[in-house]
Amino acid sequence: MPPVADHRPVLVIAGPTAAGKTAVSLALAARLRIEVVCADARQVYRHLDIGTAKPTPDEQRVCPHHCIDLLEPSEPYNAADYARDAAKAIAGIAPDVLPVLVGGSGLYIDALLDGLSETVIATDPDVRAHMHERFEREGREALYRELSIIDPRAAARYTDMNPRRVLRALEYHRMTGMPFSSTWDAPRTPGPYEPHRIVVTQPRPILYERINHRCDLMWEAGLVQETERVLALGIPPTAQALHTVGYTEALAVLHGEMDAATALERMKQSTRNYAKRQLTWFGRDRRYRWYEGDPAGIAEKIITDTAYEMLIRSYTG
Repeated sequence: MPPVADHRPVLVIAGPTAAGKTAVSLALAARLRIEVVCADARQVYRHLDIGTAKPTPDEQRVCPHHCIDLLEPSEPYNAADYARDAAKAIAGIAPDVLPVLVGGSGLYIDALLDGLSETVIATDPDVRAHMHERFEREGREALYRELSIIDPRAAARYTDMNPRRVLRALEYHRMTGMPFSSTWDAPRTPGPYEPHRIVVTQPRPILYERINHRCDLMWEAGLVQETERVLALGIPPTAQALHTVGYTEALAVLHGEMDAATALERMKQSTRNYAKRQLTWFGRDRRYRWYEGDPAGIAEKIITDTAYEMLIRSYTG
């Protein structure tokens, strides 16, 4: 049994996309009593399976997975929502089972473990509706340029022009007159956890090869067709979940704005750029221990690392 403590142990397997995080968690599941709590900003959406590299049904049968398929792609979702849902999932995991956060959404992981700024306020529905109208009318590039002027620090973090994050920052500024980035330095209330943070990555050339190969596989598996099915369900092409890497390119093909070959190459480049941003995010946090190599080898290193000896012993057998 794990030691009794005020703060529950949680293992975090973070890192860039395509580095092998899911495979490492499944290798650990063969050796330890664990349940996976996914920490991916897009895997919370139903129907978005191929483009999010969601764990397959077979993979989900290896051990229970949480925070997957929570809502429709048209529904809004943010870090505060994730912190609530992930905390609920962890609370439902038996005490003798180790919760393992697996994913590359650093903001979501931080929201759960470190807490959110106490100065963040709920968005006024009228303000949100206004900003969404502007998004549909002007496009994300125009709104991102506005953010660059009023909150350069936030713009530097959101270089992918993620619509949800850009809109939230603009909404906050409109309601308070303050830059959204000012909330990052405000007091936070950490969650009741004892986190053990790990980054799974690969040497840069290998990581990029893995990303390119994954994009090829997604395209061959029917990413464009998956996007078409989502639209057929009545999900609007303006849904924020579809304005992310992979689905943006698939939409461009469906709308006749880009041929398939060009879209695939664009997707590869965008995914590599996203991985760079993830590496930068986790690289700023010195609480993470970094591992490289094949997933089985990384899992073995984690299990035999003396830093985790007590943790591993508590959930073995």
